[in-house]
Amino acid sequence: MTEEEPLQVDSHMKKWKVPPSLSFVSGCVERYSFSNWQSGNDDSVYYNLNISSFFKTKLVMPTPPTSTLERNIKPDLLNLTFFDQSTGADTVPLKEYLCGPKQVQAMMMMHKGKVVFEIFPGMNTNDMHMWMSAAKTSVGLLCVLLWEDGKLDFDKPIGTYVPDLVRGTAWENIPVKHIMNMCSGLDIEENFENLVNPNSFISKFFTSAFEEGKGSFREILKTAKPLPGIKSGQVFQYSSTNTMLLVIMIEEITQIPYEQFFKQRVWSKIGAKYPFLIGLAPDHTPMGAGFNVTTPEDFLRYATIFTPMWNVVSKEKIVSDKALKCIQEMGDPACYKGSTERGYGFRWFGEYPEKNTAQWDHAFPDGAMFKHGNMGQGIYVDPKRDFCGVYFGLASNDENITGADKSPGFMRAAAKLLAGEKMAL
Repeated sequence: MTEEEPLQVDSHMKKWKVPPSLSFVSGCVERYSFSNWQSGNDDSVYYNLNISSFFKTKLVMPTPPTSTLERNIKPDLLNLTFFDQSTGADTVPLKEYLCGPKQVQAMMMMHKGKVVFEIFPGMNTNDMHMWMSAAKTSVGLLCVLLWEDGKLDFDKPIGTYVPDLVRGTAWENIPVKHIMNMCSGLDIEENFENLVNPNSFISKFFTSAFEEGKGSFREILKTAKPLPGIKSGQVFQYSSTNTMLLVIMIEEITQIPYEQFFKQRVWSKIGAKYPFLIGLAPDHTPMGAGFNVTTPEDFLRYATIFTPMWNVVSKEKIVSDKALKCIQEMGDPACYKGSTERGYGFRWFGEYPEKNTAQWDHAFPDGAMFKHGNMGQGIYVDPKRDFCGVYFGLASNDENITGADKSPGFMRAAAKLLAGEKMAL
């Protein structure tokens, strides 16, 4: 194995590197439902690798030339472990974790301008996969770029920018900043209890956003109610509803489709090798809250723009120092404390992050940030250590079945190790 070849592990997910049988594909199509998609079974894996067969999508072509990502693969990272405060013990080695129940399909890490870790246990290098909620970082970034352009004021209420949609609703006077930080003060939380309750707001919202003939997600959005005794800006409660409202706001401000603005400001400038797909709601609204679809390497190209090695993929500094600082500092630790996501962060990293911020789930005092995606996707950026990493996977969200997602912790541990901080291999 050379320094330029992807690493290998013997995962049961390797079966997804060859085409599935026609009978499986036919049965998979017949069995499609939202609940089956979310199950983490083999059908679910197929859906995430072939999402354009099940949802309307828009295609954004790459803009030449393709940026070159040099390799300096470090096989010793397969032996990486880290101390997990949530269990009081070291994790298993990364090579063992990659073959476990979280069903990791791809993982790539980059440090100081070179790819240092690259592995594809359950997909091919040029297969396309959903980012799931890791896509929310793109929405947050575009909002910050509009702020930097002077076209968006985070302290103004959302009604300033989408008056026709939110007039007379509980959303109308909520500052954009609170929607960016997912502390709207509304009863819209996206947690397991609410997702399995068909009468909950979030269940109705997703049903209307994902399925034809089940109403308008925009109309459902209007029905959100305030949480008793809670004001916006006080409590972090995760919800894709916030993100979809920001997508609508971006389109209202720019007066062009969301994916075209993303192309103008980001995708056309990173030397992407393959197209970018985004899924659409029944009314053709781009579902920027989770439906970005790319190859792993293009996902990594995107991640680099938040780090000092941005010039490996772009001639232009897409995320300025001012924009990055805005993203890193927008969140409020007081809102994050006691949140469901803080508990996730502790189990994923083995340490407590400080806060959430600007559509990122977790941010640390050292400036590193992470965004998770449903069923096991993620993006970790660590500007201080000149490091970034991405991964795709497909497993049930039920930690009683598949355990906690440790991929974020492994990437943070790798960043520290490569930066020369004392870590044990």
